[in-house]
Amino acid sequence: MVVNKIKEIKVLVLTHGKFGEELVNSAEMIGGKLPNVNAFSLMPDMSLEEYAASIENKLKDKEKYLCLIDLFGGTPFNTAAMLRKKYDITIVTGINLNMLLEVGINLNNMDVEALANLACNSLKESGKIIS
Repeated sequence: MVVNKIKEIKVLVLTHGKFGEELVNSAEMIGGKLPNVNAFSLMPDMSLEEYAASIENKLKDKEKYLCLIDLFGGTPFNTAAMLRKKYDITIVTGINLNMLLEVGINLNNMDVEALANLACNSLKESGKIIS
């Protein structure tokens, strides 16, 4: 019997300022250590090239990455889109704490496409209006 092992996926959290780092800290406070999750903060004094280099230093060929980003069209998004040309990166925008927790809990149980769908669905489900 052959068991189809899911390839290890790395999660990249790309945000403006320290938002991503604090999301990871908060998620770990709630759910424990998140292995294979790295946050990359775009700071006001960083150029696109510096930001991209800080991320690319952690990337390896033949690895799968799920990139959770704060804003569609912002510099973190544009950086990930540029890096997609060279690395196997799937991008989901609109990161929030619920999304990161869902991804972290299921990281070793799903392939990257299923995780991306889970992330997007958790984003939709986490917003509620209570009147």
